[in-house]
Parts: sequence; structure tokens; C-alpha cells
Amino acid sequence: MQSFFLAAVAGGGALLILEPSWVVAARVAAEGLAFVLCLRGRPLVLVPGLLAALLLPLAGHAAHVHVEPAGAVFADAVHVLSGAMWAGGIVALATLEPPGGWGSAEARVLLERFGRVAVIAAGVTALTGVLRATEQLHGLGDLWTTAYGVVLALKVAGVLVVVVLSVLWRRGRAVGRVEAMVVVGVALATAALATLSSPA
Repeated sequence: MQSFFLAAVAGGGALLILEPSWVVAARVAAEGLAFVLCLRGRPLVLVPGLLAALLLPLAGHAAHVHVEPAGAVFADAVHVLSGAMWAGGIVALATLEPPGGWGSAEARVLLERFGRVAVIAAGVTALTGVLRATEQLHGLGDLWTTAYGVVLALKVAGVLVVVVLSVLWRRGRAVGRVEAMVVVGVALATAALATLSSPA
């Protein structure tokens, strides 16, 4: 987890230099505090981590261009939190080595327990993502004619790959690390979207 918080602080710091604002500064401070607490093994890391995730939509590109409606900011916050729950769980599971491998009974129990949460988190992430995408694009053509649309299309493709890998993983295939790498790619695409102006 430390490496993810450190990457978030670095990215937020760069954004703070390029586009200084109190929201970005508060987000970077929350991520920095989460990083320090994570290094020290404190369970309170959830509080600043959650605050940083809630501030993320407010610090996105749309917040700098015009004032977003409260519903759009709420949808972004739900999207970020549910996506973080889903992706974070995948990355955390990928670091484990269950006795007997991923085809064992213990691994199946672990995957089924996470699966119940993951299905809900993935569904909420997809729904809020589709709702926001319909507000950010003029039409389907934007997916291949604009930089924002191309990055969004790559993100969607990454999410679909994650879903396929999740099914394979649940069936005992040891694809967790590959899935975690794809999740990191999706997170990078999400970060790139925050820096691009939407066609709408």
C-alpha cells in the first residue's frame, strides 16, 4: 500500500505545482498522512485515505473548468470509492500466496468472500462511470476522435480485461498478479482522464 500512497502523493504534488488549489493541497496532505500512517502500520490509515478519495473528484479537470453540479461531484466520489474498493482488493489479494495455490479450498473461500464485495463495487463503479461518460462525451464518435475519448476507451477495455481475469482467477487460475497490473493501468488511465478536457 505504501507504494500506491507514495505514487498518489507524487502525482498530486505535480498537479499542485501545475494547478495550485486548496482542494489539491488538501488531497495531497491527506495522501501524505495516509502514507505516513501506512509506513507505521497504523489502522487509522483508512481515514485520510478515504478523505483523499473523496477530494479526488473535486480536484479533477472539470472542477477547474466550471462548477460541477453537486450530483456530478457525488457520482464521481462514489465512482472513485467503489473503484478503489474493487481495485484495492484485487491488488491486495494479488500479493498473497495461499497454501496450496489459488486452486486450493482456502483460496476459493478467500476469493468467494472478496467476490461478494467485488461484484457490488464493480457494478457501482461501472454504473457511475457510464453515467459520467454520457455527460462528458457528445457521442460514440468521441471515443476515437478525441484524446479524452481514446483514453476513456482504453480504460473501459482495461476494466473488461479485469472482469475476464477475475472470472479466471475465481476458477483457480493464478492470474492475480496479471490482473493487478491491469488494474494499475486502469488507474493510470483514470489519472490521465483527470488531466484532459472532455469533449462536452
